[in-house]
Formats: sequence, structure tokens, C-alpha cells
Amino acid sequence: MPETKKRGRPRSAQASQAILKAARDLLDEAGPARLTVEAVAARARVGKPTIYRYWANARELAMAALMDDGTKSDHASSHAPGTPSSERADFQSRLTVHLRHLIERFSSPRGRQTALMLATAERDSEMAKAFRNQVIMKAREDGRVILLEAIETGEIDPGTSIDVALDMIYGPIFFRLLTLHGPVTDHVADDIVTIISAALARAPITDKHTP
Repeated sequence: MPETKKRGRPRSAQASQAILKAARDLLDEAGPARLTVEAVAARARVGKPTIYRYWANARELAMAALMDDGTKSDHASSHAPGTPSSERADFQSRLTVHLRHLIERFSSPRGRQTALMLATAERDSEMAKAFRNQVIMKAREDGRVILLEAIETGEIDPGTSIDVALDMIYGPIFFRLLTLHGPVTDHVADDIVTIISAALARAPITDKHTP
């Protein structure tokens, strides 16, 4: 008797990608303020319960769609899990790619619209909560992996406070986005990487008795 293929998981993956694509298209057409669960469900040809299985509300879905461009994540594309450290890109290169990818999301028309909405959103609004859950926390997760790998390869000090380092890395980007303090460009990402690399560099081993 031929083996029956299990379709549950693939269907779920296909549904989530269809939802994200529909949300991206609607963001481009109408902007984040007019994106609704009903509109996305109709465009993706799925039921609303399917959307709520992945995202709590339209704002979370909008943020997820903003950060998802239909390709693999920047960190995942740099090397597959389990890749030997000798085959990985160096710490500065990995962090630069990651930050540029993050900034690129907010450089698109829908990204700029979202940034403007965030700048005027109430702190406890659905938009602000979605930004924290779908953007800030996920970016920090990727950054944490990059930092831990850099410690493993001896590129940064093993005594580094990971949480403080993450604050230093993402603080300038999100501060500029939320306050409109200044532009968020690749140059900003490069400057952050240069400063962070110098700050976290592993101190050379010296003989304390040497005059």
C-alpha cells in the first residue's frame, strides 16, 4: 500500500507564507493603517482563524510582513546551523549584513510609512506592542546568536554582557526610527559595527609583571 504523505505541516507553512505575501501586497497598496485581518484573509484565501493562529492582530501581522521579504533571514543565509566556525564569515561581516538587512526593511515605502506610524503611536498601543514583539525582540534574537558565535570563535571578549551589547547595537537604530532623530542608513549600520567591534574586542593577553 503506497505511503500517504503527511500534508499538515506543509499546508501550515504554505498558508503562513500566503498570508505574509498578501499582507505585504496590501501594505504596498494601502499602507499599514488600512491593513485588516479581513482584507488579508480574502487576499490570501484563508479563514481568519488561520491568521489568528500565527498573529494576535492586524498590527502584529503588519510588522511580520514588513520584516519578511519572502526570503530566508539574513542570519540564516550567512551560514547553516552547525557550520564549522572556520567556514563562517567573521563577526563584523555577519553583524553588518544583519543590521543592513534590518535597516533595509524600513527603507522601503511600506517601511517608511510604518516608521512614521510608530513615531506617533502610544506606548501601549497595538502598533507599539507589535513592533516590540515582531521587530525588536526578533532582531535581538538574531543578534544574540551572532554575539555568542563571536565569543565561541574568540572574536569578542568572553566576559561581554550580551544584553548590554544588544542594547548598544540596536539602540541607535530604533532610537532614530521612533524619534525621527536622524536617517537610518547603511552608513549608520557600518558605524555601529565599527564602534561595537572596538568596544567588544578581546583584550590581548599581557604579562602583568612586564614593566
